[in-house]
Amino acid sequence: MTAKYIALSHIVISKIEQKQLMLGQRMPAIRRFSAIHEVSITTALNCYQNLQALGWLQAKPQSGYFVTQPFGKQAKPQFPQFKTKITSPKSFGQISGAINSPFYISLIAPELIPFDAINRCIRIGNTRNQHQLHLYPEYQGQQNLRKTLAQHFSSQYFPIDMNKLIITNGCIDAVKTAIQVTTKPGDAIAISSPCFNGLIELLENLDRKVIEIPCYDSQLDLAQLKQHIKDEEISACLFSSNHINPQGICFSAKQKQQLAELAAQYKIPIIEDDIYLELSHNNANPLPIKHWDKAGWVLWCSSFSKTVSPSYRLGWCEPGRYFEQYLNDRSVQNFGINLIVQNTFCEFIYSGQYLKHLKKLKLKLNQNVRDYHKLLIAHLPKQARISTPNGGLVLWVQIPNLNSKKLLKLAIKENIYFRAGFEFSTLDLYQDCFRINIGWSINDNNDVNNTEAVNRYEQLIKLCGLIKKQIGFN
Repeated sequence: MTAKYIALSHIVISKIEQKQLMLGQRMPAIRRFSAIHEVSITTALNCYQNLQALGWLQAKPQSGYFVTQPFGKQAKPQFPQFKTKITSPKSFGQISGAINSPFYISLIAPELIPFDAINRCIRIGNTRNQHQLHLYPEYQGQQNLRKTLAQHFSSQYFPIDMNKLIITNGCIDAVKTAIQVTTKPGDAIAISSPCFNGLIELLENLDRKVIEIPCYDSQLDLAQLKQHIKDEEISACLFSSNHINPQGICFSAKQKQQLAELAAQYKIPIIEDDIYLELSHNNANPLPIKHWDKAGWVLWCSSFSKTVSPSYRLGWCEPGRYFEQYLNDRSVQNFGINLIVQNTFCEFIYSGQYLKHLKKLKLKLNQNVRDYHKLLIAHLPKQARISTPNGGLVLWVQIPNLNSKKLLKLAIKENIYFRAGFEFSTLDLYQDCFRINIGWSINDNNDVNNTEAVNRYEQLIKLCGLIKKQIGFN
């Protein structure tokens, strides 16, 4: 028997398709909707949340729910299938002036950071724990923070033991230590292709080789990965599995389970960079590979860098069977993590402010990604392929015959910055692709910095014009 809220969702979708409900139209308030359809408020809320997850409704803070449509049926980016091999990573470095560009680095806009709440938590959290502030922090991280983090993830995602968590200086720091305790210089590490350029640069810095595993149809090529593992060519794997940068996809639950089982079967560590886990654009809460890790071969890493801000430099790792080695490495190379920041974020989570912030942030990102999509579809050539992420902070765009390296040079002259596709591979791939951050609003009348939002809107239109010029589009 179909649940009431599902049946009700089908009715609403039918009305939208028949234009009885128009795009942009505000839906009745939850209580009013429940009265109209003679259902409980819980059923009405479940219906709205289901329609939001399916892309038929868009929630706006303090405004309600509005009619929209799922992402269009335009073609999505294509990802190549290729024969894998060992390669050497190469970094391309930062472009001078690009770090402050809204489209270049994967970040949320400053107006989305709850500074007032965090500042209160600085005072409350550190007053409560001021007896510790004259001491060195614990190497593993303060017990209260680990306990609060474990409770948060256990209630929202999957069970975590506070005694197995280790606090780090952000996610990239957590990943770096994981690489160091599982591999040695010269070893080859499997990565997905395309791969976040920051991980490629890290691997180059640590003198590791890589084997890019094709990722197409939202799935890794497990056959090639398994063969490299059997041939003992891979010492570890380094994957993201949720709202992956740059594609925006999530691996299926089945594939995550297969990866965890593969790690256990062949005793191969998987370092999981799960920094986008909590940035779903709807109410879905995906699970990491770590959820299926029964033997401790997955080292799960994340941080607050994307959900709040990278400036606080606070992350963590659950290193599984590598716990002792991981903690020993941290104790030799670090003297603990900033205690004031640890106390602050412990209070931020414990007080419920973090969950409150995430709820608002997800709604805003849902709106942002639709705004960006709408603009790009309207102003790019028809052959453009644009990703349709259901989470994360980036869009991946592919345009046949585009040379993203040349495009970047043209754009820089106009003070426009983005990540060119070639940066996401050690191979000669993704030359016709680029990535942009969607963490900043564009042309949003409700934005507190509306003038800046309009400027970003105009910058994107100008970028679209440069693209047409670069590919000779008429």
